[in-house]
Amino acid sequence: MTTNRSGASQNSVTVSILIVDDNSATCLTLKKLLSEPGYQLIFAQDGLTALGKAQKLKPDLVLLDAIMPGMDGLQVCRELRRDPDLSDVPIIMMTPPNDRRLRLACIEAGADEFVAKPFDLSELRTRVRMAVRLNRYRRLLAERAKFERLIELSPDGILIVDAEGVIRMANPAFARMVQVSSIADIVEKRLLTFVHSSHLEQLAVTFVNLLSDSSAVARLEVDLIRRDQTLLPVEMNAGHFAWNGHPTAQIIIRDITERRQAAEQLRRANVELRLAYDATIEGWARALELRDQETEGHTRRVTEWTVRLARAMGIEGEALTHIRRGAMLHDIGKMGIPDSILLKPGPLTEEEQEIMKKHPIYAYEMLSPIEYLRPALDIPYCHHERWDGSGYPRGLKGQEIPLAARIFAVVDVWDALRSDRPYRSGLPREEALNYIRAQSGRLFDPRVVEAFVKLIEQEEPLLQTPEELT
Repeated sequence: MTTNRSGASQNSVTVSILIVDDNSATCLTLKKLLSEPGYQLIFAQDGLTALGKAQKLKPDLVLLDAIMPGMDGLQVCRELRRDPDLSDVPIIMMTPPNDRRLRLACIEAGADEFVAKPFDLSELRTRVRMAVRLNRYRRLLAERAKFERLIELSPDGILIVDAEGVIRMANPAFARMVQVSSIADIVEKRLLTFVHSSHLEQLAVTFVNLLSDSSAVARLEVDLIRRDQTLLPVEMNAGHFAWNGHPTAQIIIRDITERRQAAEQLRRANVELRLAYDATIEGWARALELRDQETEGHTRRVTEWTVRLARAMGIEGEALTHIRRGAMLHDIGKMGIPDSILLKPGPLTEEEQEIMKKHPIYAYEMLSPIEYLRPALDIPYCHHERWDGSGYPRGLKGQEIPLAARIFAVVDVWDALRSDRPYRSGLPREEALNYIRAQSGRLFDPRVVEAFVKLIEQEEPLLQTPEELT
């Protein structure tokens, strides 16, 4: 389907014809002679008016009287040819019969055709139709040349692929991508020949959708196979396209090697940054254990089993990573507790206990300014909260307590009960387990206790304390 200068479809209405003649009777005659479907007639009775209407309406054809008062047809013709937007408009000059000298002047001014006055109906219609047809063909050739030049110069690969997956057109950029010297070695081959096997199914499904839906578009990333068998990562943007009356896919292919490399570098940098952060966290936890030798190994054990219990309760991904970090840092707030209280061998006084209870607040104050660790704060800040609201520092109750802290609380108490201290020995397994069960619904979330007991029964040997393993 082609489009005329006024934007209308040739298949729907309209070829616009600007008729320029100072004689009203001639205009009326032409209106009668050309009043047929497909023509839109526009009239002007002097040269200046004609130029104004031509510039505004961009007609498909100008039917121009050579002899007019003021600005004659020759001057109008020259002005039309000087205007870049109108220079290719077909111009049929209306001249007296057998005026050879005037017709030569019209040719020199830029006219394409002539028609004699008075008009012969068949001749007039034939010349108009020929002028319109030739102009349409000329425009199509010009548009095709521009299209082909754009494709040739495009830095992206461009393909037309038919319903059988055969490449019907390719540009030089695609040939360079697959290291083929001649486009002739690409055309008539199947696109799948140049695509890595891991992407074939995805590409086949995409083509079925594109060819069955004229509005369909698709974007996918695949690896092209080069002549030297190396792979080139590309992005394909494809859409439905009519090629010689048949449904095909037009594909624009962009090399994304640099994008992939940048993404990989960013991924590696993120991994290295996470490793550095985690190493720092482990260093903090180790420094705290060196300060309080009574709890040596405690952080490692509770971290390992908090992660296991969280995973058993369906937590995974980034949330599990935050739980691990939080468990590692659960006692980081004790860095703010004086040695005289933290390292005291006997029971703490009531005043000392109040100071010790501030360590979750210290943890919050230390970690909350660090954006990276903020998601891991639930355990350091809330692991001493209790299900019945009797905990500290905020007295949270039930579901108000973050799940990560509820999970950790059970593991933390279990490890404390089972571990030896200078002032007491660790409890036997069943006695410690009975305590955990007894505190379900009071200190601990019943759902967490249930999952923990099940985990112990499944992995009992692994939950032994270091003392029991010796």
